[in-house]
Amino acid sequence: MKEHRLTAPLIWGVLYFVAGYLSHLLNGPFAATGYIWLPAGITVSALLLTLRRRWWPLLISLFVAQMLLGWVEHRNLLRIALFALNEIGVAAIVVALVRRASFPMEGLFFVRWLLLVSIVCGAISGLIGASWFYFVQNVPFWPTARVWAASDLVAILIVTPVIVGWSRFRASRSGGIARSDFILGLLSFAALLLTTYVAFDSNIDRVLLDIDIATTYVPLFFVAAVTLLWGGRGGSLAVAALALMTFGYTAAGKGPFVDLARFHASHALLESQVYLAIAALLSLLTSALKTTREQLHESAVRWKSNVELALTVSRQLVYSLDPITQTMSWSGDTVDLLGLPGKQLSTLAQVLAHVHEADRELLRRRWLGDPDADSRPDFQFRLRLPAGSVSIVTDMSRSLLEVDDSLSLVAGVWHLTETEVGLPRSVQ
Repeated sequence: MKEHRLTAPLIWGVLYFVAGYLSHLLNGPFAATGYIWLPAGITVSALLLTLRRRWWPLLISLFVAQMLLGWVEHRNLLRIALFALNEIGVAAIVVALVRRASFPMEGLFFVRWLLLVSIVCGAISGLIGASWFYFVQNVPFWPTARVWAASDLVAILIVTPVIVGWSRFRASRSGGIARSDFILGLLSFAALLLTTYVAFDSNIDRVLLDIDIATTYVPLFFVAAVTLLWGGRGGSLAVAALALMTFGYTAAGKGPFVDLARFHASHALLESQVYLAIAALLSLLTSALKTTREQLHESAVRWKSNVELALTVSRQLVYSLDPITQTMSWSGDTVDLLGLPGKQLSTLAQVLAHVHEADRELLRRRWLGDPDADSRPDFQFRLRLPAGSVSIVTDMSRSLLEVDDSLSLVAGVWHLTETEVGLPRSVQ
């Protein structure tokens, strides 16, 4: 058990180191802070997925990983230590405060939580780091704070959904993504990679359509498509793939953001940060709405199943009758109770055809005649279902009236109270 508790912090530390080394490769030389800092997402993910009573080994592992990264790159270790305390400490405090509120790790609650953490962590860490550089090394405050906050925010929005989403993945033998959705999602993911290549490392868009930066919008469409088809986990992978390609091409001096920065004296990586932040938020919101819709659908199906089971056990059926079209809809197991599927009882004429001749007109007048609901008692009648038997049914119904007192809807319940089997129709 002790080995397992030490293994997890060690893995998080390795991930932190690799993400930091990759970030520095993409950033290239920088003085105060880089435009890309993926370990911010690793830190938040680790704190979120680890029990708070096990945070100390985790925090030490992340701190050691940061110090090792600084030593490998021959940086000032005192400054690296202060940097690590700032980044990791702020993230730990913010996540601890937010985790006090119980919330589900999916849907709009997760999007709201992630946005809050990313904004607060980025802002506070950026302010502290930029203040240190300003007072100690006389580095301009606002540009440093802006870049620092943006790099943390985007990293959390990109990395955290991937790790959190896939950490809760459990393979199952049945269910999951439908075959058609999987194939369409795979095609959409391939189209995402292709359109990102066209937008950042190809002249096809210029040759065919005479456009440049407008093609960067196309991958965003496929990010949303993958999220809709594959869910939040697939969407997070799509955003991660888009981020790696965007950062890679931009760091290599390719793509429309590089050209845009030359004309507007901005920084290409900062332009790409905003672009990827929008992509991440688009995927998160799409996933949240999809999850919310699926949860509502599952709840409705569960409620419908429970109601129909209760109706069947109590030998009841619920119906509604439209007096204008004379169509009827049923809730409950009509096959089990009446021996006929609901589609064969979908009109008033079909229902009355199975009612005993002596009761048929009485039931019609009860539904379509006097709509006074207050004076309508329960009504028993005979129903010739299934064939060769007579069921005694109690009808309990009420009417809904329009403003002009005309009949709008009839709704009620049938309770099958008794069945006489094997009586010849002439006797009945």
